[in-house]
Amino acid sequence: MVGYTTDTIVGTYMAVLRVLQLQSPYGFSIKPLLDKFGFSPSFYTPGVNGSFDFHIAYPSLSFLSVLPFYVLGLHDVRDTIFIFFALSILLIFGLAPPRLKSVSVAPFGLFPFVIAGSWTDSVWAFFLVLTTLLWYRYPKASWASFGLAVAAKQIAIVVAPFLLIRLWHENPQTRMRSLGTNVGLMLAAFFLPNLPFIISTPASWWADVVAPFLPNTPAQVPGGIGLSSLLLDLGIALPSSFFLVLMLGASTALLYLYARRYRGLNSLVFAFPILVFFFYYRSFPNYMAFWLFPLVFELCRLGGPNLRIAFTMRLPSIAWHAPTGTFLRILRQRLTPTLMVVIALTMALVGVSGAYMSQASNPEATIQINGVMDPDSIGAATLINVTVTNLSSVPISPIFFVKYGPLPYFWASNSSVPLSSGSVSSYMIGAPDALSAVPRGDQFHILVGNKLTGQLLGESSSWKANIAAPSLENPGLKWWVLDTSVGSKVPFNWKLSLSNTDPVWSGITPLGVNGTSGVQMILNYSSPLVGLGNVALSQKVLLNATSVVIRFNQSLTTNIASNLIFAASVADGTHTLYYVFSDQTAHQTITSYPSNTTVIIPTERSQWNTIRLTPESIWNSQGWAIPQQATLTLFLESGLPGVYYVSIFSVVPA
Repeated sequence: MVGYTTDTIVGTYMAVLRVLQLQSPYGFSIKPLLDKFGFSPSFYTPGVNGSFDFHIAYPSLSFLSVLPFYVLGLHDVRDTIFIFFALSILLIFGLAPPRLKSVSVAPFGLFPFVIAGSWTDSVWAFFLVLTTLLWYRYPKASWASFGLAVAAKQIAIVVAPFLLIRLWHENPQTRMRSLGTNVGLMLAAFFLPNLPFIISTPASWWADVVAPFLPNTPAQVPGGIGLSSLLLDLGIALPSSFFLVLMLGASTALLYLYARRYRGLNSLVFAFPILVFFFYYRSFPNYMAFWLFPLVFELCRLGGPNLRIAFTMRLPSIAWHAPTGTFLRILRQRLTPTLMVVIALTMALVGVSGAYMSQASNPEATIQINGVMDPDSIGAATLINVTVTNLSSVPISPIFFVKYGPLPYFWASNSSVPLSSGSVSSYMIGAPDALSAVPRGDQFHILVGNKLTGQLLGESSSWKANIAAPSLENPGLKWWVLDTSVGSKVPFNWKLSLSNTDPVWSGITPLGVNGTSGVQMILNYSSPLVGLGNVALSQKVLLNATSVVIRFNQSLTTNIASNLIFAASVADGTHTLYYVFSDQTAHQTITSYPSNTTVIIPTERSQWNTIRLTPESIWNSQGWAIPQQATLTLFLESGLPGVYYVSIFSVVPA
């Protein structure tokens, strides 16, 4: 199983499977695949109204570009994404001048995010690199490539107005014909891969690809690394419409600046979208970072911007001829366009700001945090008590989001009853998984949305997650997260290790109806020639925290001679203390060596056993130095072929 960490890449995978079945992926939910891949709810895409988006949200080339590689055997979508990533890097590096070779590999810094972060943006970035590569020698092919970039992800369209301005300046003799021809090529390249899906499922295609970007669509939760996130960290929750108008204003200003100072800013065409998305209310890092691919290529080819030309305003000398109206002519020709743009932007921003200030002066709700809790000792706040006061004249239905990082996370509430006008109610909200839990010592805010209107009601003041540090984290094994290194869910703050096993058939699974009753270890061992098979869970703790009570049920018959054992160990890198749980002995025995000691503890097979371990006393009796940190490990090991199971209910401090 692979470890995907974005719903986008899972949606791409689902779409490939649907196309292979001759079905349109639009309209289908990706939720079953999210569950299959062990996705944490924190990775879902939430709306302000509490809903989640479980549909593929991008045009068809986002998955059609992956399809041929999947057919050829590359079933991990990240492999194909990496191919597009590598092709872009090689193109930029190969065509960069020798003196700029080192600069040309700057986009390679995105590699960890492309693979570990499961970002799929390398596809549309590759087509943008082709757009810049073909621009001067094959302009028509360049615009077709740009259309393919938009057909892979809609956000590429943001640079289109800037490219049209460049085309206008570079073709003074055939401006209108060039614009018409190249825009037509761009639209044809966009619709060509999308047309089969538009024809087969027009309503679903529109609902998934176009409708989410329309103004009347319920807003998603703001966040990212742009202005919206900075304001949220300051306790200022603005509506998405504010950022959309601000984004439009920034785009207008940049377009005007580029049109007036084309020669000085021509090499920065692909830098402008980065500035535009800074003002977007969902300014994700990948929305900004992947513009570096075409930007670096342009800088290597055209050189750096001439900021002196771009930002130097030449004021013409004005001869005093009162009757001729020279000053009025200069004002009209030189300053009127600038003044009109400034006035338009000012009126738009003042209008939106005025609406918000009016809303702020009459807030719809107040949010007060009363306390944080960590009842399961995972080292993070998983419960928060919060009070909401409805100051509006209509009922509200509060939806809660907790923000301590770039993105707010949805938290479930213990009540869904609407709050009537003027009422006050306290809520106990809980983290849906460990990733959304607030780390100990972190500052956080609570955002409250209205399920009835899909709008933000307000934001709380900052609060610090002051919780006690547990000696052993997640002792009940109730909280699980996706571990991308092994491609499966594991108990939070525990590390899963597999040796000489097939991860498809060996590993761990949660116990209980909701996966909150412990863990089951499964060891499917079939290759004695490659060494011992091993499944292990470990956590680094202080030595005195290794005194624990373990409750478990082992179905295997212990065979120490063949290394078929379920055991625990405490190690510091130099010394190791083993506890072997055996159903083949009636008395505890201790065998000591200079660097390790083995304790065999009698247990019963296929029964729940409760065993208390006191490693610190044995450690001291051996005369070993007290380590700053030790590793507590529970492991199932075998040298005999077979399938073996152990269920662990809890590992709690003694």
